[in-house]
Amino acid sequence: MKIIAVLLAASIGVASAAPAIVWKSGSSSTGPSHISDAIDTRSLLSSSIGNNERDSSALAAVVFLVGRHPDGSEGLASLASSGKLPAVQEKYGHADEIHHHVQGVESTRTVARDARFGDARVAEVSMEEFQRKLSKLAQTEVEGEVEGEKVSKTEQKRRRAISEADVLVVNVRANDDAAKIDSAIVAAIDSSVVRNVVLSTIRSTHEVKHARKLATRSKFTKSQRAAANGRRLEDEADNENNDQDDQEQGLYYVNMTPNIFAGLLFFFMFTMTAYIGLTCMNMIEGQDVYVKKLPHIGREA
Repeated sequence: MKIIAVLLAASIGVASAAPAIVWKSGSSSTGPSHISDAIDTRSLLSSSIGNNERDSSALAAVVFLVGRHPDGSEGLASLASSGKLPAVQEKYGHADEIHHHVQGVESTRTVARDARFGDARVAEVSMEEFQRKLSKLAQTEVEGEVEGEKVSKTEQKRRRAISEADVLVVNVRANDDAAKIDSAIVAAIDSSVVRNVVLSTIRSTHEVKHARKLATRSKFTKSQRAAANGRRLEDEADNENNDQDDQEQGLYYVNMTPNIFAGLLFFFMFTMTAYIGLTCMNMIEGQDVYVKKLPHIGREA
């Protein structure tokens, strides 16, 4: 049990991107298949649930996404390392696939967007809504139509969307009760009406910022290489390695372009000059009293 907990925590905590554990119903796998190649969320969900036929009495997939802690760190890594998910740790050895590098897991909204391929109907739900959906899936009546219960039109629309969904993206808060999280995940794995279960976590804030920085750097490097390739003629082969090394050493960003900086300096200079000129003109004084008849000579005083 301790060995499984260590492996689970290692597979989650050491990954440079969000990990994902996949359980498939009806699979005869003897052990998990560890995949370290980078894969995006859409490809992961497509390979897991893309070939399943629609069935109103079953869910094509349930995706559990553990949110971040208030400090921005991953929630699943701390739960796994502290041993708060014992039942999930037992099911870890029976998983079909374990992806260690899943890209694009930034929020439930982005995962739900990537899951909407083909004619799949996706709904973002909470833990309580998932448990209601799982308990009422075999019933024929529409979820929420309870006699004597009054709900708003918005709530009726949401319940109808959840009842018709094929894929559920469950938003699991990191500060929720660990026992409830553990039992809900195991219930989805053991349920006969759930074909695929995916357990993942939203990447930490630091990893998201780092990924966006790398994407910006890669895009900038490609544009620089394209511009450099257009300028190279005969000595392209000799200078290509040196140019690539120079471009990849580091990127430096400035707050403004030289034209903007020159415009700001001219604005400040013009403002100061106008202020000094208006101040000097304001200091010019004339006499305060004007008379029609001048005093006699010698009587000026």
